[in-house]
Amino acid sequence: MDDNTIYVLDSTAFLENYSDAFVDKACATVYNVAEEIKSPYARIQFDMLQKAGLSILAPDDASLKAVTETVKKTGDKLSSTDISVIALALEFKGKGKKAVIVTDDYGIQNVAKSLGVKFMPVSQKGISRSLEWKRKCTACGKDTGEEICPVCGSETKFVSKAKKS
Repeated sequence: MDDNTIYVLDSTAFLENYSDAFVDKACATVYNVAEEIKSPYARIQFDMLQKAGLSILAPDDASLKAVTETVKKTGDKLSSTDISVIALALEFKGKGKKAVIVTDDYGIQNVAKSLGVKFMPVSQKGISRSLEWKRKCTACGKDTGEEICPVCGSETKFVSKAKKS
């Protein structure tokens, strides 16, 4: 990536000891990431990067809404922190900046990809295609949004399928 890129860091960057790679880069994260870092070593990494210029920001409401709507479509199970990380990158993108989310979380990567937001994995390969998650009955095969099938009463499970482009 070039020098105009803003890296939006998920907690992965700190937990995987990868934050040193961003000391001389423009980077940001959300307040929730700062709160969820409990490991003493990850906290040291976070504090060092903050002193080097890490911005801690809250995404705007429009970006949060766009991400939440996309999550409903993809069916990914994301925390409020995950949604905020994606929303912050989407906000930067909306302002014409080059934003890249740094994360190993496949759900974040999937929603980011659906929104056209770039991501960079840390210690994993990363996803290669977008997925949609649906509930499917384990007995009759009915697609449903329910935990119990409305047709036969059996349990359902999450299954993924490649998203149609």
